[in-house]
Amino acid sequence: MKRVKSREEAREEDTWDLSSLYSNDDEYYQDLANIKTNIDKIKDLKENFLDSVDEFVECLNLQMQIERKLTKAFIYAGLKFDEDQGNSKNQERKGKIEVLYNQAMQDMAFIAPSILEEKEEKIKSYLEDERLKDYRHTILDLLRYKKHTLSKEEEKLLASYSNVLESSSKTAAYLRNVDLNFGTIVNENNEEIELTNSNFFKLLSSTSRKVRQSAFDKFYNGYESVKNTLASTYMAVVENDVVTANVKGYKDSLSMYLYGNKIDNKLYKELIEKVRSKLPSLFAYFRLKKDILGVDQLHLYDTYVPLIKESQKIYSFEEAKEMVLNALSILGDDYRSLLNRAFDERWIDKYPNKGKRDGAYSWGGYDGNPYVLLNFDGTMNSISTIAHELGHSLHSYYSVHNNCYQEHNYVIFLAEIASTVNEMLFYNYFLTHSNDKEEKLVVLNEMLDMFKATIFRQTMFAEFELKAHEKRENGEVLTPEILCDMYYQLNKDYFGSDVVVDDAIRFEWLRIPHFYTPFYVYQYATGLSIACYIVKNILNGTKGFKEKYLAFLKTGGRDYPLELLKIVDVDIENKMVIEEAISYMEQLLEKFSKTYNEE
Repeated sequence: MKRVKSREEAREEDTWDLSSLYSNDDEYYQDLANIKTNIDKIKDLKENFLDSVDEFVECLNLQMQIERKLTKAFIYAGLKFDEDQGNSKNQERKGKIEVLYNQAMQDMAFIAPSILEEKEEKIKSYLEDERLKDYRHTILDLLRYKKHTLSKEEEKLLASYSNVLESSSKTAAYLRNVDLNFGTIVNENNEEIELTNSNFFKLLSSTSRKVRQSAFDKFYNGYESVKNTLASTYMAVVENDVVTANVKGYKDSLSMYLYGNKIDNKLYKELIEKVRSKLPSLFAYFRLKKDILGVDQLHLYDTYVPLIKESQKIYSFEEAKEMVLNALSILGDDYRSLLNRAFDERWIDKYPNKGKRDGAYSWGGYDGNPYVLLNFDGTMNSISTIAHELGHSLHSYYSVHNNCYQEHNYVIFLAEIASTVNEMLFYNYFLTHSNDKEEKLVVLNEMLDMFKATIFRQTMFAEFELKAHEKRENGEVLTPEILCDMYYQLNKDYFGSDVVVDDAIRFEWLRIPHFYTPFYVYQYATGLSIACYIVKNILNGTKGFKEKYLAFLKTGGRDYPLELLKIVDVDIENKMVIEEAISYMEQLLEKFSKTYNEE
């Protein structure tokens, strides 16, 4: 059995270099001291920062300095913690910045409601001052919330209760990840192993149907045993949304969550409507899976088995690097140069080590490089992950270097586009340049799974959230049975008559952490759909489109997302964007079948 190395054993060249943030902890703690000093200063401005434009400028600049240093310190502490979560020094550093962050947010909570209580004409007259040009979009956006903002005292009270209101999410996370015991199962090697959240999907991909069914039944039996507790924590989230939306004067919970991006509820609901109309494409995918697996009935526990066995070929990181560079060179010399910097300047933490966080992510702010955490294992999937996360990183880099601090941060609605564009460009490059049938099938399988999971599955989740909130807003009482029955019916709708929808799936929603971040998941479906449109135009060599895409990456948060998407000729409110994405999935399905049947 291969031993996982400790952090101390990792080679320096395989780890990230965080010196673009802080060279050492002394610099980090000096910034924390400066933050505390500025917090004291901004508290002194509380009563009169709106008395004159000079005091207004001083207050906003202090707020910006505090937020900028806080973000930098928070990222540094978070990255250090994630490289070895068992290290006590990392734990202490992260704990201290979290306390300071919460304190700062409370101490600055007076600014927004004070601005909104002031006469709008006065604030807009201040914005004519040249010193406030970088704040104009932010302040004008804030003024949109005037009708949805409570008094200063009420907003401060809400801010102070933020941790209390988040407690249901924390309780659910502890129950799911720590306290819930699923027991053991016997795997395909006749070994008794513990069933956990982390190995569940690997077991669902087992070649042994007995293992898949056993894992499925035991896993969801475990969630059934705590259905009342987890349903209660989720219902608390829904109740909080409904009450808050009502208190703040929004039409409903969905309107409250979409308001920030100036997105109409119609877009959310039409996504569900359009994806539902295209469910036959998903049903065709399941029929293909049923034929390839050779089963009389395709159960839910069969749907995670790959259409083709994963390639046994393992790539070195250097090979992966060259493949990613070659695949993404289509975006131009400047883009490739930045990719080289990411590799050469150690923006990337490559391999697993003891105590390191699982998975992968990209994380960066206005100061320092945008860093990438990986757990590279040499598989094809881990190579596509490099392309994906570097999509995030270069989007962040372009946003930071082409915008002021106040306008650099792009919203979540746009966040998955650049990463998915990179991933799809990588897959298309591989399909074009590989002569290996089995490897092509592996890639096509991964692409099909991405569409299934991102467009169809996330839309099903989005519909569940909408139905739950609408029921409560219509005065209905939510119970565990109502929520479980509703989720079961959605599965029947989205999997179709060719799949046996096992009864235990009614408890699956209890394990979905995204439901504690309401009305979030629909953005995965829209992001992939937009990415499909962009990739199609890049690969087709549409005149001037690559330049438009790079211009889009440089926009940060200087405008609302639907406006920024116009740069790449995307109108997400046009149903054709979703339809074309699903049409692309249909082409992939056809290509898979053709390749699979080749002699």
